[in-house]
Amino acid sequence: MDELADSRIFPYQPNKIAPLVFAAAFSLSLAVHIFQAYKARAKFMLVLIFATAFQILGYLCRKIAAENGSSGIFIVSQTCIVAAPSFSAAQDYMIIGRMMSYVGSESTFISHSIVTKLFVFIDIVCVLTQSTGIAMLTMGSGGPDSMSTGRGILIFGLFLQIASFVIFLFIAILFDRKSLSLHRDKIELKRLRPLFTAFYISAVLIIGRCVYRAIEFTMMDFAHLDDDYLFTHEWPIYALDGFPILIATVVFNICNPAWYLPRKKGLRMDGSQEGTRKHWWSRVKTAQSQEHMMEGGR
Repeated sequence: MDELADSRIFPYQPNKIAPLVFAAAFSLSLAVHIFQAYKARAKFMLVLIFATAFQILGYLCRKIAAENGSSGIFIVSQTCIVAAPSFSAAQDYMIIGRMMSYVGSESTFISHSIVTKLFVFIDIVCVLTQSTGIAMLTMGSGGPDSMSTGRGILIFGLFLQIASFVIFLFIAILFDRKSLSLHRDKIELKRLRPLFTAFYISAVLIIGRCVYRAIEFTMMDFAHLDDDYLFTHEWPIYALDGFPILIATVVFNICNPAWYLPRKKGLRMDGSQEGTRKHWWSRVKTAQSQEHMMEGGR
């Protein structure tokens, strides 16, 4: 009975231990993230907490689907596992935005407000398109045409995420280099080095995972699915998706952003407070801290 159920939704005999291993690993990381965020009052880390929770739900549902062959549970599993990394990408955008605000606008060629709002908006589009696409593709209730449309939507979402994240990574590298050239001797900037490294690790892993998924679904041929290696083998799901995203999650347990960035948004590393902006897209003028103004008046 189980074998018949498996063959209906899986093109292979699914491993029933691996989903539990990954669910447990993500659960441990989630527990640490919740503790770290609560202790530091770091509300800006909630996005990564949600992303990790979706991963856990995805792998638990995969375990259930492997046991009872439920197509509905399988759809939930696929949707969570495929779409959750988009939330991880959004967290990366927010972390760099916070770093830009902390270091100062003179170290960037674009407002951190634009960076955060624009790329998070694009990421929302990626979540919606990938969730819709994988759901249509997995359900298959509308026939080949519906599945083909779903695959197209999913591929669009994946390539959009790859393109946007590569552009964002380029912006982050420029910010990193410029901040080093302007504030090379500042101790506060040197303290940010581990967080930059954690971001780069996370970004490369998320982009690599998206490339794998894009290749997987682009090469999918409904007429010859039995000849599709990525479709008919389970190990790439864990090795090229689950494991990279797990590392991209755990790296922020090891280098938690709340350890390096101020709890209050707008506080700069020189002690000044970020001023107000006329428009959300305009650059801000730095409002001097009271201590600096007092020093200037002496």
